[in-house]
Amino acid sequence: MVKLFIFVGVIVVIYFIFFRKKKTEFESSDEISFDMIECEKCKTFISKNEAISKGGKHYCSTKCLENS
Repeated sequence: MVKLFIFVGVIVVIYFIFFRKKKTEFESSDEISFDMIECEKCKTFISKNEAISKGGKHYCSTKCLENS
């Protein structure tokens, strides 16, 4: 019985060392969003992370924000 537990323990250790899925750069908790949204003024598509939001609307630059 003890040999069975040791065998299972070794298998589990080998699994965690060699076969466990490793986190990639994009799987972190502060993940970069690649969602594209449209600027309210010039209708250009930009990533959600780069957009300037004001009043529930999204703009591609401060120039579009000021001219809206």
